Amino acid sequence: MLSRFIVGSLLGTALVATLAGCGAADTAGGSAAPPASSAASPAPEPATVLAAAVAKTTGINLKAVLAASDNAEENVMCAYDAQHKIGSITQTSGTDRMTIIATADDVYLSGLSDLGGKTMRMKIAKIDAKSPFAMFTDVLTPLTLLTGVKNVSSTAPGTFTGTLDLTKAQGTTAGSRKFLEYVLAIATDRAGAVKFTASVNEQGYLAEFKATLPHIDDGKDGEYDLKFSDFGSPVTITKPTGSKVVEAPAAMYRQQ
Repeated sequence: MLSRFIVGSLLGTALVATLAGCGAADTAGGSAAPPASSAASPAPEPATVLAAAVAKTTGINLKAVLAASDNAEENVMCAYDAQHKIGSITQTSGTDRMTIIATADDVYLSGLSDLGGKTMRMKIAKIDAKSPFAMFTDVLTPLTLLTGVKNVSSTAPGTFTGTLDLTKAQGTTAGSRKFLEYVLAIATDRAGAVKFTASVNEQGYLAEFKATLPHIDDGKDGEYDLKFSDFGSPVTITKPTGSKVVEAPAAMYRQQ
């Protein structure tokens, strides 16, 4: 999903090759000249390192946890199947165990008692820009939001802070664009200055993204905290099919 920054996936401090050589022996048989001193190139800019981590994390299988603000039992589990380009979002606590499957064009909602065992399909393109359902159209949201970086600094090795301009972020899928529509619609005049923190693990993958998104929590500012893991591990997600899949009514698409 990273379209703004085109960088390599190799992270860490770049080292130049050691320059070693010997001078020719003098005519009197003197010792060879000492090797030239080696020098390391400057550490890459924080924005470059973070962009490289986003690039490396793009297009691979992974798992994630969307953290609840104050109760770990309410965390939401996520996964992404890169081969089929399908994501899943699963609620693991409560009476209803909601599951959302997000494909290239649709989201499938199941697990709610009101659905009576059915799975409801919604067309992503038809979801209202201010509908909270737009929050669940893309499980890789940080990879999209970080295309709108305005400035980045590194507070410690592997830890970054900065500001996002959501109006500059670029989504490359229907789901990522719908999520952007949503955050832009509710953020209004605050969309250009959203603070974030992020971390990159030792393997160079984006490990965590946290931002306080304006008005995202029922009109109040809400913390969006997603932790990635299991990079490249086997993940298979199947698109729901069959008679239990029903079309969402028109009312489901409107702002709730």
